[in-house]
Amino acid sequence: MHQAVVVRREVKAAIQLVAWLRARSMSLATCTQHDIDDWLATDIWVRYLARTFLVWSVRNRHAHRVLIPIPSKDASMVIIEQDQRWAHVRRLVKGDGVDTTTRVAGLLLLLFAQPLSRTSRIRLAQVTRTEGGVALTLGSHPTDLPPPLDSLVLELVQQRHGYSTLGRSGDHPWLFPGKAGGQPISSRQLMRKLTALGIKARPARNTTLMDLSADLPAVVLSRLLGLHINRAEKWTKEAGSVRADYAAELSRRKACGKSQ
Repeated sequence: MHQAVVVRREVKAAIQLVAWLRARSMSLATCTQHDIDDWLATDIWVRYLARTFLVWSVRNRHAHRVLIPIPSKDASMVIIEQDQRWAHVRRLVKGDGVDTTTRVAGLLLLLFAQPLSRTSRIRLAQVTRTEGGVALTLGSHPTDLPPPLDSLVLELVQQRHGYSTLGRSGDHPWLFPGKAGGQPISSRQLMRKLTALGIKARPARNTTLMDLSADLPAVVLSRLLGLHINRAEKWTKEAGSVRADYAAELSRRKACGKSQ
């Protein structure tokens, strides 16, 4: 089903490219690489999905000397299946043989789409006790943490006070202290810990952001997760498109099933 959705999105991107050219009194035959570069620069990564169509157009001489490059890692949208995402969550919640640092970092990634670069630099001051439990300020507004993440975060806070007996400074501000005195853990260290569990940070974060963006308004996403409002708006727009494609594919399959 995922492959079918990708194909539908590639077709949609191709249609959008042709419409974009026509709106500017151009066609595949007359457009230049400069025009294609403008197309790629004016929206998010989804426009790269027209690459398959453009390669076909050049090969069949409908277009000439133009190319959409293979997107960089930053531009590409690599995701994982939601079932896989929640399997990772369940493993971290259960916690068998997994240290608290890895569990907290992984759950913040899989539940709140926090990049490891930000997670590694979370300060103790961002953790607050509330009447209902524990809150963590990731953006401009605190986010209530679900169990057992709330208790795991408190466990890290308590462990932090014990580090002074191991020769570490007791006055550092970090929730995830590193090996060097007064410094936080590196995002690379967190990545290694999660990779050892089969959790790839970028695809996991993309999937989490896609899921949250489909349910939360951009302004809420920005305030709770610390995401820039422009990025939040692009994510909610893209999530709506993906969900529509997914729903259409489900409807098509159900219709085909009834007709058989």
